[in-house]
Amino acid sequence: MLVKATTLWALCTTMAFNAQANDTVTITGSTSVSHIMDILVEHYSIQYPNNKINVQGISSSAGIVALQTGTAEIGMSSRMINADELDDNYTITPIAHDGIAIIVNPTNPINNITHSQVDDIYHGVTKNWQQMGGNNEKIAVVSRENASGSRFSFEQFMQLTKDVAGFTVSDINPEVLVVSTNGMVKSLIARNQQAIGYLSFGSVDSSIKPLSYDGVIPNITNIRLGKYKIARPFLIMYKKQALSPSATRFIQFLASDDAIKIINDNGYIAEKS
Repeated sequence: MLVKATTLWALCTTMAFNAQANDTVTITGSTSVSHIMDILVEHYSIQYPNNKINVQGISSSAGIVALQTGTAEIGMSSRMINADELDDNYTITPIAHDGIAIIVNPTNPINNITHSQVDDIYHGVTKNWQQMGGNNEKIAVVSRENASGSRFSFEQFMQLTKDVAGFTVSDINPEVLVVSTNGMVKSLIARNQQAIGYLSFGSVDSSIKPLSYDGVIPNITNIRLGKYKIARPFLIMYKKQALSPSATRFIQFLASDDAIKIINDNGYIAEKS
């Protein structure tokens, strides 16, 4: 009798564990989107404490692959999705819009940058801040890895690409320092007064200084009015017919008034605001 009871207890424990594991929703992709997604999940978990949401900020391209291979139920992207990446079986939904801020160290006297100056810096033509009216210091140029949605959007907007055998590829100076996350960009520039880079506007804080672009200050009002041009959508992607009830509930939450307020309060522009 004791053996049967022990066996039954073990079976029930295993079933409970599996049910809990199956209730975990994995969201993978853009590090820019993951910044606001972490905040949304924190608020969601208060309402649904039994639904575990696991957010993995890697890159937009990695989010697409994770969705395709089934290692994530929801993908995140900070760039538009090409038709050959996800077919009609997938749903792609914008949840917010975000600006890309061009940033420098707070001690840098430069406050504005033009399109042509960005072009010259990232192509390696301009190498010293003195050429732009700044200090006599070498420019340390920072960019993101190839899979980054921020890099894709930044290079497309700044026309820092070229065509090779029918493929669009990056055309920036190969000496540019490449890092893997928004956090690394911010950390490097916060510690190096000679550095310049770019990241999600929602990730800007007092440790770095965002530059005006062609005379327009990067703020929510200017992004909303379309005056600040360096902006892109935040997208979530999922295969609707394969969604778990927990994933469906979280996607519904993302369209709620609560989520819209959270997005707007954290420096982004909610899609439905």
